[in-house]
Amino acid sequence: MPGNSEELLQELFWRSSLRVAVINTVGRLHLTSKAFRDSFQSVIVVRDGYEVVSPELDSGPFLDRLESLPPGERFSLSIRIPFAGIECDVRIEVSALQSTKEGVPLFLTEWIPDTGEEEGIRALEEIEQMYRNLQENLPVGIYRAERGGILQTANSALIRMMGFDSFEELQNARLQDVWVDPRQRAGMISRLRNDGYVLGYQVNLRRKNGEELIASFDARGTFDPEGRLIHFDTIVQDITSRVRAKMELERLARTDSLTGLLNRQRLMERLEEEMDRTSRYRRPLSLMIIDLDHFKDVNDAHGHLAGDEVLVASAGKISQSLRKTDFAGRYGGEEFCVVLPETGMEGASGLAERLRRSLEETRHTLSDGTDLKVTCSIGVAEASCRNVEELIAVADAALYLAKRSGRNRVERSSPGCTEL
Repeated sequence: MPGNSEELLQELFWRSSLRVAVINTVGRLHLTSKAFRDSFQSVIVVRDGYEVVSPELDSGPFLDRLESLPPGERFSLSIRIPFAGIECDVRIEVSALQSTKEGVPLFLTEWIPDTGEEEGIRALEEIEQMYRNLQENLPVGIYRAERGGILQTANSALIRMMGFDSFEELQNARLQDVWVDPRQRAGMISRLRNDGYVLGYQVNLRRKNGEELIASFDARGTFDPEGRLIHFDTIVQDITSRVRAKMELERLARTDSLTGLLNRQRLMERLEEEMDRTSRYRRPLSLMIIDLDHFKDVNDAHGHLAGDEVLVASAGKISQSLRKTDFAGRYGGEEFCVVLPETGMEGASGLAERLRRSLEETRHTLSDGTDLKVTCSIGVAEASCRNVEELIAVADAALYLAKRSGRNRVERSSPGCTEL
């Protein structure tokens, strides 16, 4: 249960005029009202750092009966204990809750001095209704399912989240229709069996209309005496917007905002990674540096917006030329880099020539209706160098040669890098 809901529940309990407490099967106290503490402080002791009901009750029928009480069932018994400092008979009304704490069942108890009052059962029912209302109005989905997947309970928030019209409709939905990847559910069940709980487990779900959402699961299992999973209670939060916003921020942090290619920082990081791999496994790697010819003339004649259009279109052509393992980035201004893993000089030169022709044949129709063509010069280098800086310098030298030789051409680097 989220922290704010738990705090609200604690506040409601504390302010109640009834003498109520939530305990587990070993008598540990989880929630109490002020009225309970004021009246029965003498039965509260500290054991192993936790508050529990007095060991004097352990030998009686009270705690013995808790372990065998199924969820939703009740019992009542009388026991003689101090009440407000005076020994008297106290009737304890006990109801087994659907909730668990750390895998241990919880029980709602009301402690009523035997003064002839018959309000215990009714008060207990009111508190149980308070529990149900609180769960029903939480903004997160809550459900209980047996280990085989059959849904036992679900609150309105979960039904709305999944796009169904009723609990029965959600309950009858097939697991494969709700879970995008059934392996995620199998993984969750496995962790529940091994650890008893999962926290922040991210899954992909499918709504009734087929739309997918990303959810975070906090789940805790209930087990039989042999340790077999009986059912599990789960809190579900829709984190689709949060995850997608994070992914978008990560994308913006690594891509060039104009062209959509890798930005210079991420390009250099990826190139460093490929250089390391090339050095370790002695595999081929090549680099192209591409420069759009006379790009300054485009900006001067047609304006920077027209120049941006040409950059975007050229980046699109570069992206289309990439193979699955290749990657490209904007190196700066009108310069681009293409990294070609598992590719030697011959293969890289052929790819560069095809890209040069593709850019040469591209007709750019600007926003003002002007048609123009922009060519490029490309320098190609193979990674037989010591580091990224040296590889770029070699490719840049080849690019300079291409431009000095008349532009709109591909030039290879000359041998001379230090061998790896």
